[in-house]
Amino acid sequence: MSLTTVLSVSLIPSKARSYEDGVRRLAERARQQKDAFQWRAYQVAAGQQGVLHFVSQAQDFAELAKRDVTPQALVLRLLGEKEGAKLGEELAGCSVASRYTIARERPDLSYGPDSAAPALPMSVVTVLRARPGHQDAAEELLRKISEAIPKVDDPARIVAYQTLIGDLRTYWTVRPIRSLADLDQQLPPGELLTKAFGAAEGGLISRSGTEALEQVERSIMLLRPDLSNPS
Repeated sequence: MSLTTVLSVSLIPSKARSYEDGVRRLAERARQQKDAFQWRAYQVAAGQQGVLHFVSQAQDFAELAKRDVTPQALVLRLLGEKEGAKLGEELAGCSVASRYTIARERPDLSYGPDSAAPALPMSVVTVLRARPGHQDAAEELLRKISEAIPKVDDPARIVAYQTLIGDLRTYWTVRPIRSLADLDQQLPPGELLTKAFGAAEGGLISRSGTEALEQVERSIMLLRPDLSNPS
């Protein structure tokens, strides 16, 4: 079972630069040491401002168990006790909240890019929260959107995830893009479903799926290679 972990950090605006400087030091050290723990950092470019997401992959929970238990443990391991403790305090003083989520990829709800494709500089991330008892309908909406993409030769590629640790009724999709201009060539979900399945069926899928959702929020993320230790 492929797992994805996301550490989301909400920064104090006046201390965002200090936080990024500290994480940049940590990422540089990890790259220098060719550390086995790899992650990609994303900054919210459009959506809730002042948030960074640190995303990593694992094959299963057994692999996760071998990692540092907390971010502070990672800092201490990479920088040593003295330097790591100092940086850890600095980073802690730069944020107002953080959240650690573990999810599993849902290939059955996805129409993703080729696994060998390079990471693109931006992503459109849509977070969906299903109403109690309506997760099947929410999943069917995602499934039909992914089925519709190749039917109409839409250039979008979407990878879906389901939360395992965190809000259990939450899913999210990631749509990698090269630039905002890519969105001009990709149909919105409602139009995509109508074009792929016809006005009657596509409209029904869209309405049923939307009614199953309690909340939907879309953001645009910017990849931050300088804050990452990618594979």
